[in-house]
Amino acid sequence: MSYLGIFIDTGGFVATRNEDDENYNTAKEMMKSILKNEYGAVYTSDYVFNETVTIAYIRTQDKKFSIDLGNYILKSKIIRLIFATIEDFNTSWDLFLKYKDKKLSFTDCNILSIMNRLNIEYIFSYDSHFDGFKKRLL
Repeated sequence: MSYLGIFIDTGGFVATRNEDDENYNTAKEMMKSILKNEYGAVYTSDYVFNETVTIAYIRTQDKKFSIDLGNYILKSKIIRLIFATIEDFNTSWDLFLKYKDKKLSFTDCNILSIMNRLNIEYIFSYDSHFDGFKKRLL
């Protein structure tokens, strides 16, 4: 199968680096495959970066872990950090309003907006609410 790229969501990052996470082993293996470019170009966003560093700190109460995770993303030569545009923001809000009956956060809608703009079909996420919108890889 040929992939154009994959977007990494918060859960993928946190589970990959937190040995106490229930998804640690599967996340670590998936991330190895992703970083070998088996899924094409690798993307995440500034919104996901924010959420990842924040959730890592909230879950572990360990600022060093949160900083290490942030640096893992920022210093990667493989992961492309995409900054949301004003158009992404507006589209995110439109999606948030349109799918108010779904369990999509504003950040999730922002992810979908960026993925649609960049034509990214696959997402590494443990959040089932992306099902039906994008193809989730676990």
